[in-house]
Amino acid sequence: MNIIYDTSQKTEVITKNLLPALGCLADVEGKKMADLLNRCRLHHVRKYDILESPGPRNEGYLWFSIKAMSHHYFYNREKDCKSGTRIWNKRDFIFDDTSLLEGTARRDTLEILEDDEVISISYADLDYLMEEYQDISTAIRKLSIKHVAYFQHKGFLMSLSPFQRVKIFIEENQCFTFCATQEIQAMHVNLTRRGFIKILAKIKESSLERSIEVDL
Repeated sequence: MNIIYDTSQKTEVITKNLLPALGCLADVEGKKMADLLNRCRLHHVRKYDILESPGPRNEGYLWFSIKAMSHHYFYNREKDCKSGTRIWNKRDFIFDDTSLLEGTARRDTLEILEDDEVISISYADLDYLMEEYQDISTAIRKLSIKHVAYFQHKGFLMSLSPFQRVKIFIEENQCFTFCATQEIQAMHVNLTRRGFIKILAKIKESSLERSIEVDL
């Protein structure tokens, strides 16, 4: 993961991508723009780079990918396996809201799934920006509410049978299935790769049977 120090390139990426994604920051200039530029880092990352590992709150970052998908997972020591916690689309604001807003330690690992340019802002710098600019604070807190809704839906998904769980997961995450390995997909539905593949085969078989019935 390499830091890009070209200020003009960083300014262009922030102006064209970060600000529109936040929405409420359409017009940023002067001191606010200078503060953002000084506190944002632009990185060139490779597929499967680890952007962030578990650790204390003061080592945390907000991440923003331009074109790549990524995911969070944690290592389950009891089961000796990785468990997926969150899938992130391109242009998502990636952060641990509980850690950022409540000060807890971060338990998850963040892995990028495609080559890309990403922006990072440390929690310390984000604290400053949220305190200095009310619209930034409001935007981050609104994003935190969306995070809660995501995990509520994920909880519902995990309560379903493995067949239904995988079926809905595939339907809802088609872009993710194109860039993530089957092993990574499996960890997001709490299955082994072998179990995941077996259910995929059953889903395809079920779809084929329905197709034949329609044709008849």
